[in-house]
Amino acid sequence: MDDSDRDRTLRIEIPPAQFSKLAEEPEWSILDASNGWSQVPGFLGVYWQGSIDLSGYARDYKTFYPAGGVVQEGPYSFEVGGSGSIVYYIISSVPLNAETIFFQLGSALAGPGFINLNSIAALGYSASQNWETTIFAESQMLVTNSNITPNPFGIQQRLERNQSGSLSPTAGEVLYCMKMVIPLAVDQTTIGIPASRIILPGTMDQEPELEYMMRLSRSVELANQV
Repeated sequence: MDDSDRDRTLRIEIPPAQFSKLAEEPEWSILDASNGWSQVPGFLGVYWQGSIDLSGYARDYKTFYPAGGVVQEGPYSFEVGGSGSIVYYIISSVPLNAETIFFQLGSALAGPGFINLNSIAALGYSASQNWETTIFAESQMLVTNSNITPNPFGIQQRLERNQSGSLSPTAGEVLYCMKMVIPLAVDQTTIGIPASRIILPGTMDQEPELEYMMRLSRSVELANQV
């Protein structure tokens, strides 16, 4: 079989969203434009979850081999009254827990697939993911664009971007996806999150039966640990 016959590009579309509140409110209170996004209870962190269905390939006993990962985003992000935000994308082979990811990113200087601070581990927020199950992830730091004066809408610029993940092959039926945005202060009045997508190019192929069964068994084992 020619390599082009096995090439596959997986993609998931993530909708835009907007959240607003009064400066003194501890959580977002105006959710009319949340557009399928959710809040981390008790905090200003917001997230969107989705999945990529691989069940058709799994029925044919095929394994997906990722070759990389790309994030594409809409034109801009904005934040009125804040001091910056963390944006995080992840594709995982096991289910994702938003609260765990929130604490890992915001408090532990880490995230899924990395070693977390002892204090976060002691609270039980460190064991949901490892390097193998974190197939692809990207973190961004956004700050208000100081080159725009005045900037009443709080249009942001990207200060830093980092990618991580194992790009491990998977024989599972589902890939789990999340985008999370964590404002870094508490006095924001509005945040605007652009539409985006995650793209995973790779190949889909059949493994020898023994290797495939071992990988499938490992996938089930990891999923049951979450």
